[in-house]
Amino acid sequence: MKKVTMIAMILMVASVLVKAQSSTISGNVKDDKGNALHYVYITDDPAKTATFTDSLGNFNINVPAGAKLKFQHSGYKTGEATAAQNVQVVLTGDGSKDVDNVTLNTKGTGTDKTDNSTMGTGGVIAPGHLQGNVHGNRYLLDNFAHGFLIDADGELVHTPGTIYDYDKMSAIVLSTADGNNVAQLSFDKIKSFTLYSDKDVQYMFGKEPSIDPAHYVQILASGKKYRILKVIKTKFIKSDFVNNGVVSHGNDYDEYVDDGDYYVLDVQSNQAKKFSLKKKGIKEAFPQDADKVNKFLSDNRGDIDDAYLGKLGNALNQ
Repeated sequence: MKKVTMIAMILMVASVLVKAQSSTISGNVKDDKGNALHYVYITDDPAKTATFTDSLGNFNINVPAGAKLKFQHSGYKTGEATAAQNVQVVLTGDGSKDVDNVTLNTKGTGTDKTDNSTMGTGGVIAPGHLQGNVHGNRYLLDNFAHGFLIDADGELVHTPGTIYDYDKMSAIVLSTADGNNVAQLSFDKIKSFTLYSDKDVQYMFGKEPSIDPAHYVQILASGKKYRILKVIKTKFIKSDFVNNGVVSHGNDYDEYVDDGDYYVLDVQSNQAKKFSLKKKGIKEAFPQDADKVNKFLSDNRGDIDDAYLGKLGNALNQ
């Protein structure tokens, strides 16, 4: 009798663990006229993870099977659906203005106004959009982008209509709800943030004090074994053009130049190791998975860049 009871308990625990396991759920969101909806904010209930739809209305989100998903977009009523493969959602308008499509005044300056997330102070110049003969950008993106934050308490924060950019030099997240007033979000109040560019490229940043205590670190891959991280260092180089009437040299423009350092963090030991974007450097970074790394390098012949490292990390974390 005891053996039967024990078996039943084991089966029950196994069933709970299976249900708790997350998987990638995909789907599509349209409006009631059949048009694909871009930048629909999707999160589970309770809110632990989130994503946005792409320009075709498609999305992928990693949640437990059966999770309750919420779909939010300014100008539309909130939709709900149960997490399953190929979720199809239709949102209907609520009659309000679609403020997510705000046109930014990217060359103006903000007035002194606090962001509605209560995380920062206002009065800064809107990013992007440096005037004059300047190359590069001190900001992560050319324009403000949709995104969400994880605050210092670990809570997911999303404010409809608010969009963001990141100042790589000062390590400050910027936000705007109207395209004119820009707020600085305090470094000590944000644990991590995720932004989606206008080309649907996802950028994830978090704090990793052991690597860089003063800046957010870009997360290229994250899983049960490894995290692949990038530290972005941006410096300003002033024009040094000289023309003495006979010869000329130097650049006739100011420039922002990015330099990236790459690290692999072993999740189990919490030890970080810097590596180079050479095949030899990558092999040395993952000595315990040499066979997997060699196979990945053999099967993937493209340039070793951020996207390449993201795919490598995902493969090694499986």
